[in-house]
Amino acid sequence: MITFEKGNTKFNFRVAGIAIHDNRVLLHTTLKDDFWNLPGGRVEFNESTNQAVVRELQEELDIEVQNDKLLFVNEDFFEYDGKPFHEIGFYYLISFPEGHEITKYEEEFHGVEDDGRLIFKWFPIDQLKELEVYPEILRTELLTLKSSNHIQHFVNHR
Repeated sequence: MITFEKGNTKFNFRVAGIAIHDNRVLLHTTLKDDFWNLPGGRVEFNESTNQAVVRELQEELDIEVQNDKLLFVNEDFFEYDGKPFHEIGFYYLISFPEGHEITKYEEEFHGVEDDGRLIFKWFPIDQLKELEVYPEILRTELLTLKSSNHIQHFVNHR
């Protein structure tokens, strides 16, 4: 995976999938975190970002997703576990197979990776403004990103 540390700063090259169904978006968290983010993970060496997002969702949910299109690239500067991070993320609109049971879930559910460490939940898009979610642009940009024909680039300092 493409991640490394220099001094006290950590760099991640990340991909994430934006799954939207019935005006809801799929997010995940862990027991130790107090925020939600999009499912995904780190890109491997010699792997394209569009391949990485499909692989990561397969690992996390054991579902082969359809990679629909790249919506945005996000540069994020934040602190996590007392360490400064610099993360570059490629965010793809993805879809699940037609009629898949995952789109019907109403409550939280666990993924399959790392003994169910990740907790998933569908959130109504119009409730994202009240949610602690990263990247923060999801709170305001998600509806316009879905319909946009242009890839957008965001830089966020938290």
